[in-house]
Amino acid sequence: MTYLLKILSVFLVASIKYFWATPYAYGLKLNTWEALFFIEAGGILGFLFYYYFFGFLFKEIKLLWPLVYNFTPVLFKVRFENWRVVRRTQMGQARKFTKRNKTIVLLRRKFGIWGVVILSPIILSIPLGALLGSKYFKHNKHFIPLMIFSIAIWGVLSSAFFSLFMNQ
Repeated sequence: MTYLLKILSVFLVASIKYFWATPYAYGLKLNTWEALFFIEAGGILGFLFYYYFFGFLFKEIKLLWPLVYNFTPVLFKVRFENWRVVRRTQMGQARKFTKRNKTIVLLRRKFGIWGVVILSPIILSIPLGALLGSKYFKHNKHFIPLMIFSIAIWGVLSSAFFSLFMNQ
């Protein structure tokens, strides 16, 4: 039972924050091949889940928003409209960019698909890479295979690097 929990936890960590999955797997005393397999599986399946989930979410929000708005009580509509007016005036006055937002915009403008594919598993995260891919590169048929290839390469590199230092 504890072995199954170890594998499941490595799988889940790899599907969320890929870079930390390798040291986590070696910290749980998994051998190199087990760690590599479950890190790769978690990263790839996590990416595919998030990519299609965000694509579904973007599409369904556009379709369901008018229907939801029609069935919303008047009190909530009035509060929502007031909030939108206040939010529009706030956003129009001073646009605040966080460091992370600036990095994402720079990444997309300067490096495009290759920046997202290469940096997403290690520096950003699997869900953020899937979000950016489903938002900006959904019509590019090469994005999903490139991202899976990048996850596989980063998994092998990180496993080789951390196995030198952490494996028993």
